[in-house]
Amino acid sequence: MIHHNIYRLLLAVFLIWGCSDDDGTITVTEQDTIPDFQVIGEDASSIYQYSYTSTDEEGSILNLTQANGVNRQYITLRQTADLLSFFSFASDNFSVVLHDAFTNASVSYPNFYAVSDDRAITWGSNSEFNLFLGFYTPRGTRNYNVRIIDPETELFTDVPIAFNTTRAFQPLYSNGRLVLLYQGSIENYQIAILDTDNAAIIQTLDFGAAATSIFLNDSEDLVVLSSLDQTNYEYSIYDLQTLAVNEEGGFVLNKFLPSGPVVANLSDNKLYYINFFAQPYPLTSGPAVYDLSLQEDRVIDMLGIAEEIEEEIGTSIVLTDIYYLESAGLFAIGYAEATPADSWNGGLIFVNPTGEKVYRLELPFIPTYMVRQ
Repeated sequence: MIHHNIYRLLLAVFLIWGCSDDDGTITVTEQDTIPDFQVIGEDASSIYQYSYTSTDEEGSILNLTQANGVNRQYITLRQTADLLSFFSFASDNFSVVLHDAFTNASVSYPNFYAVSDDRAITWGSNSEFNLFLGFYTPRGTRNYNVRIIDPETELFTDVPIAFNTTRAFQPLYSNGRLVLLYQGSIENYQIAILDTDNAAIIQTLDFGAAATSIFLNDSEDLVVLSSLDQTNYEYSIYDLQTLAVNEEGGFVLNKFLPSGPVVANLSDNKLYYINFFAQPYPLTSGPAVYDLSLQEDRVIDMLGIAEEIEEEIGTSIVLTDIYYLESAGLFAIGYAEATPADSWNGGLIFVNPTGEKVYRLELPFIPTYMVRQ
């Protein structure tokens, strides 16, 4: 059976990673064609990037710790277009390594921000040129601000977002727009759209008491889902440059969608999302598809797939990252072998939206972050 304690531990960690063998080979089961992909992983000492090219039918591995100085204990991984950003914290300083996942070019900014008593940092993010820090100030209050830092010149601008907030969620960034979801003093959900080039809020959207989830679709539009009862949902799709509403509507989905940024995609009138199972249940979550046109929800039998794989490989597994690859029309689900305790072996399961396991890759590391394409 699936190892429940390790599963919950891994899902509680924001990001974990994998390692590989020396030649970067992988084992493909059930089918000999897989899409191009890149995945981040770790072993006991280093962070790695593994890249697979379908035309060559082979992969390559890059040790990001040795080549780029990525801290093994980094605290946050962000992705902006092809740019991966590894934020770390040590000796009262934040550092970041910016790594292009496709060209492998990288730049590091060690100790770009030293903590101080008057600010409480809550998140870090970035564009191609600037770094962003979300913080509360003065210390002990809930006044929400963003610092925009030019890492080359070390010049910065502080932008006040809201006073007396009750909660600030992780941000989203795309093309000069920083999307900031937070709850105000009366716990209403609000989204501030920050123009990072001009350091100014260009619009604030208010969703009242409706729990709000956000994500960027593949065209970099902002998708907002809101619900008062976790059954009846409203959705709006915003052009982030003009803030015009390109599409809006409603649907009935009797499911819990967490507030804040979620891993989801809205394409061809279908919502590809992560379903959270009511507990107790052997799994915490799994992939699902909701057809907005037909008002039909399909929850993939991930437990059955996981148990089938456990029988194949002779050990229990722990699911890690779940991501819908729209270009391939497949869900990619990472897993780790839970036993023995010091194992770093894992793999990827590719599942189509109808719930069929298309193929499985065995990897000599634990894949937990699929690079978004």
